[in-house]
Parts: sequence; structure tokens; C-alpha cells
Amino acid sequence: MKTKNGFAIHLLCCAFMISLFPTEIFAQLTARAVGMSGAYSALARGVHAPDWNPANLGLPDNPKFSFTVFSIGADVENNSFTQDLYNRYATDEYWDSNEIKDLLSLIPDDGLNANAAASLRLLSFSAGRFAFTMGVDAGCNVRLDKTFFELPLQGNTINTVYDFDNTKANSLGIALLSFSYAHPIEVSFAESFALGGTFHYNGGGYAKSEKAEVSFSTMDYGMDIHADYQGRIGLSQKGWGLDFGAAGQVNKKWTASLCLTNLVSSMQWDKKVQDAMGYVRGDSLDIFDITEEDNKDGKDVLEDSSWTVDGQPFKTRLPVVVRAGCAYQDGPVVLTVDYVQGFEESAWTSAKPRLAFGTEWRGLKWLPLRMGVALGGKTGFGTSLGFGLHPGAFYLDFGIFNRGFILPKTSKGVALAFEMGFGL
Repeated sequence: MKTKNGFAIHLLCCAFMISLFPTEIFAQLTARAVGMSGAYSALARGVHAPDWNPANLGLPDNPKFSFTVFSIGADVENNSFTQDLYNRYATDEYWDSNEIKDLLSLIPDDGLNANAAASLRLLSFSAGRFAFTMGVDAGCNVRLDKTFFELPLQGNTINTVYDFDNTKANSLGIALLSFSYAHPIEVSFAESFALGGTFHYNGGGYAKSEKAEVSFSTMDYGMDIHADYQGRIGLSQKGWGLDFGAAGQVNKKWTASLCLTNLVSSMQWDKKVQDAMGYVRGDSLDIFDITEEDNKDGKDVLEDSSWTVDGQPFKTRLPVVVRAGCAYQDGPVVLTVDYVQGFEESAWTSAKPRLAFGTEWRGLKWLPLRMGVALGGKTGFGTSLGFGLHPGAFYLDFGIFNRGFILPKTSKGVALAFEMGFGL
């Protein structure tokens, strides 16, 4: 037997739209890197090196000068739904129990996760072993408890408590000025070796849900609803961070890279700090209480309150990320691999390790072609394609990464990046 699913279709539409809101940043969403699924830390040179590994500025194949006019990237993704799934279910007026079961099986037990990220670099440059970077990075993460979908799709049972506590949201936006330098060092185990660092001066905005506890239950006497929530927002003009990296080359074909991003950092959130909190209470409710037409006495059936208070300044660290990479270049062929892992879950990072593989073919020097595949991290399995137009020193690069196979209908998210600049 099938049941009409008007409300459920609206819920699916909302979930699909959440997955499309502008949110694991590939260090910076560089077009060349996106086209290689983020396997770029051993290849980044010149103006790109500070965002991936500043030590690369000290390698002998680093350009004498490079300049980015602009570099723009955006990433949106979720862990459950694809466009093909949306088209299939949203156009079906009725869902039977098997279809509902299949739909819910796509949502992990920890809930629907949606992430978005954006990156912008403007008028940044490198000169020899020094680089200056100016730009903005932003990211957000939203997680909806699976119960949000189970309850309207499967209904509720008597004497059962449903909770939505596995729900959270956080966002972070940073404007930065970065100064990077690398110095070559003679070693016995590599033909060339360099150590480098980047100092970031940051300012930005912070928002995080500190608590989101919701429960719903249906008893013989009616329904109970309880909810408590708390969040914090703040602005900062006093932030800084330090990145450290090492890189080496062997036989001019192999490059190894290791970088710790935000190894030391501090953000002082001391502007417009506010704590928002509130609650909702409803005990022994019945349908007559919550239906305006039947609630003729006009009584308040739900007790609720919300308020904001000025918060105290507080400090946080920027998320630490370890990034290790290796690249092999032989003639027109480039092969790369990257390992990335954060030390915490945040709007930008994941404690789950991420492995990325990329390749670039430069048989036509003015038309490099790229592709890659990634596993793990926030994005899970993904594939990418990219290309560039390099007439002489000038370049235009474009990259696209899909969470899933490259076909759009099977993708759970997409990252796009476009860049223009030149190098000598």
C-alpha cells in the first residue's frame, strides 16, 4: 500500500537545498588543484605554495616570479542525496514502505551532513623565495539528525521518545594576509631540500551551535515536546597563525612534501560577541491544543522563550591540518598523491583521513589536461577533471570536482575553481 507524501516531498526538497548551500577546503580551492582532486601539495610552486606548503618556495624549480590576478573556488556537498535521487523521488506522488526504507538507508546513522566552502585570492604574488597572499576563506557545516527524516516518513509510535540531539551547525570566515618564506638546506638524503613557513594575519567571523537538544514523544495522554538550544557568534580583528613545511627533491623527478597548517595559531573573538539561547516546552498536548481553530480559549499551548546576552571575549585556535604529498614528473606526465588529515572536526577540516590521487598531461604545453580521484575526509569518494590555457607566461585554469563519479546526476556535491595569473 502506498501513502501520499506531500509533506515528505517538501522535506526532501529542503534536504536537497541544504546540500546546495554555499560549504573540506582543499587548502585553497586552486583551479589546478581541484582538477587533480586536491593532490597538489608537492606540486604547488610560486604564489600557490603558501596555501599548500611554503617550503616549496625554496626548491630549485620554483619560479622567479608569479602573480595571481584572481583565484575563485566554491565547494558544496552533502553525504546522502544526489540530483538523480531527488528527481526520482520528488516527482513520485506516492512512496510505498520499500521506497521510504531505501530513502532512509541513504542517510547515515549520524545524520545528514552538508558542507560548503569558498576561497578567494586577489593580487597575490611570489618573488623568489618570498610570497605575499591576500584573500578570504569561508566554510560552514550543518548536520541534521536522522530522526528529522524518520519521524515524518515512518510516523511515530505510542510511548516512544524521539530525540534530535545529533544536530549541529558551525561556520567560520577568515580574511587573511599571509607572508611566506623558504630557505634551501644542504642534506645528504636529497638533491634539494628546503624548510619554509607562513605567517597569517587574520580577521573574521565565527558562529557555532553550542547545544541543540530536542525531544518529541507521543503518550496515551497526548504529546510532549521539549527543546533547548544555545549558540555563540563573534567577530575578530586579532588573529594569527603559523604554518611550517619541509620539501625535498630526488633526481629532479620526485618531490616529497610535508606541511602542518596552523600549527600555532590564535583567534581573539572580542567584537560583538553574543550568546543566543532559548527553549520550547509543551506537555500533554493534543490535536485540539495545537489547532488554532479548536483552541478557542486562545491559550498558549507551548511555552517558549529566546534571548541573547553579550558574551565575554574568548579565544580559539584555527584547525590544525597535516598534509603530506609526493609527486613524480617524467616528461609531459605528472603523477601526484596527497594524504590530508585534520586534528578536529570543524567547518573546514575533518578528523577522517583523506587520500587523493592526481595526474596531469602536458603533451601540449599550452593546454594541460588534469584528472584525479579522492577518498575519505568530509567529501568521501570523488572524481575530478580540469584543464588550462597557458599561452606563454599567462595562464587560465579551470577545475571541477564531483563527490561521486564525474556525472552530475550521481554527484552528492561539486567544487568549482577558476584562476587567472602569470608566472616567469
